[in-house]
Amino acid sequence: MKKVVIFNGSPRKDGNITTILDTIAQGVRDTGAEADYRILFKMKFMACQSCFACRIKGDCIINDEVHDALQKVREADAVVIGSPIYMMQMTGPVKNLYDRLYPLMDTNGMPRYGRKKFVAVYSQGSDDPSLYRSYFDYTAAMYPAYGFDLIDTLVCTNATDPEAADKNRALKQRAYDLGQSLVL
Repeated sequence: MKKVVIFNGSPRKDGNITTILDTIAQGVRDTGAEADYRILFKMKFMACQSCFACRIKGDCIINDEVHDALQKVREADAVVIGSPIYMMQMTGPVKNLYDRLYPLMDTNGMPRYGRKKFVAVYSQGSDDPSLYRSYFDYTAAMYPAYGFDLIDTLVCTNATDPEAADKNRALKQRAYDLGQSLVL
């Protein structure tokens, strides 16, 4: 069975990121695949300690909920990470997650556990979907080393409205279709 790991980096349990990620997860499940859904703000985990044990052992030595999630990512066919944009950046827990994904690359900066489809999901208050494009591209520069093949970047605009994603039928359809494409 195909597996997709989804990380929700929003503190809002009913916000726009949740709406989009839930829709992606539904698309995944409707194909018969497994969607392992993680809410970072509910998880107990530490930031990367920069101990480099993962360079030697190939695995993070911090035994917490992100460590468990890393094992799922290693086995996954695809990964989805969603974050609202706060102060022109991803949320802190999402940044900590990206740091903790470091064991996915080997000592030469190459993927240690194969290639995986990847979708990035963002929400932002602005109505200009390209406003943070340079930030999204900057962030995407790390994906190849993790083995993530960026399939798409979804951006929910006007997200100061907590129902912006729910009201945007085209965005929800795109999210659903992406969920299905991750496992087909």
